[in-house]
Amino acid sequence: MATKARSKALDESDESDASSALDVPEAPDAQHASGGDLTHRLLHAAAEVFAEKGYEKAGVAEIARRAGVTTGAIYSRYGGKAELLLEAVDHHVPDSIDSVLNGSGNLGSPTEVLSMLGDHLLDPLDGGHGLFLEAIVAARRDPVLAERLRLRVEDEDRRLGKLVDEATSDGLFDADLDEQAIVRLAHAIGLGMLLTRSMGLGLPSPEHWHTVIDRVLGGLAEPDGPAGPVRQVGPAGHQTPGGDA
Repeated sequence: MATKARSKALDESDESDASSALDVPEAPDAQHASGGDLTHRLLHAAAEVFAEKGYEKAGVAEIARRAGVTTGAIYSRYGGKAELLLEAVDHHVPDSIDSVLNGSGNLGSPTEVLSMLGDHLLDPLDGGHGLFLEAIVAARRDPVLAERLRLRVEDEDRRLGKLVDEATSDGLFDADLDEQAIVRLAHAIGLGMLLTRSMGLGLPSPEHWHTVIDRVLGGLAEPDGPAGPVRQVGPAGHQTPGGDA
């Protein structure tokens, strides 16, 4: 019911150009393309339109036109603009960050993983980060988007909280410190860096940033416990898990 209501609202907002978009045939290869290829085209087109026009002015019909599909092809996959925007965010966020949060591979201790996430804050910005900022701003006026964004951040909370819990269990973090407070600190650092970078402000060197991040993580240890993650930062900010600080 809610999905149909959102779809109806989006159709009304696109009324001026929806009729022409519905007549646009799919690209020659669209009918034979794999589902993954079509998804990539849709999310790439969505990222372009959201970046150019903003969430409120972006039209599903225009996204469909750029992807070479009908609006029905979008509504068959996504409940509306809110879901489409957040899917585009996820699609354009670097796999390296997701793999770290998901614990893929042998990445070291929990504090080493958190340190690695901090280092990734200096990675080149891509479309996904800009779209995430757009989603935050637009969510203040769109309750559907706000709810989906909240669920997305809560999922990240759980993954960060798992790392904090493991660090506490391993004696790397002070057990008296509140898990949620540490997670919120991580979000504050991440969002703060994203905002300052989007304004074009200067960046510290990878080595200096790595030192500060590790100092912050070391400050979360028990007063007499082990301090700080311990990875070397080589040229151009490449890290070596398990190295000495």
